[in-house]
Amino acid sequence: MNKKKTVSVRVIMAILLLLFTSGCMKTSLPYFYYTLDSSAHTTTATAKPLPDVIVGPIHIVSSLNKGQLISQNSAYSITINEQHRWAGNLQEMFLNTLMDNLSAELADVSLYSFPNTYGVKGLQVKITLLHFEKDTHGDALTQARWKILNEDQVIIHAATSSYTIPPDDSSFTALVKGLSIGLSRLSKEIANTIIQSGKTS
Repeated sequence: MNKKKTVSVRVIMAILLLLFTSGCMKTSLPYFYYTLDSSAHTTTATAKPLPDVIVGPIHIVSSLNKGQLISQNSAYSITINEQHRWAGNLQEMFLNTLMDNLSAELADVSLYSFPNTYGVKGLQVKITLLHFEKDTHGDALTQARWKILNEDQVIIHAATSSYTIPPDDSSFTALVKGLSIGLSRLSKEIANTIIQSGKTS
């Protein structure tokens, strides 16, 4: 084989190797999608009728609101789990699950989601979701800063709540279950505060 043919064969082999490598790199990985679960509660009856409740707005910090599930590596870094994603808009899912939980917790209370309030006046719950991910210990961490305002938009209660739920196992399904439990506990705390606010108003 002469020199020219040897060079040509090497070029062809290099091209074939490149095409093969590119084909392997383009192999798509499977995606997994997750939804939040609302938990069943015993409805809390109150001696005195409570005002209507407007839920929202819900603000989610940008590091969480990317569509993928998040894992903390340290205080300074996170992993965005590309293959493990929320099945819809996290803000919408969070609001709808919170509404379901509050509806189960509160008896005879009309709930409205912001901004669809239809001119209703009542208590308003505003929430900023600070953490909703796997923490550095592998637990499901839910942390939110929230406040309740009266009809005059005066803050009558403000708090930062944090719930750490050890998952059943290391799967992302167990993580999302833990996050749902954290949201359920946050909902119960908010519902109890609304009841106390109604008793003192």
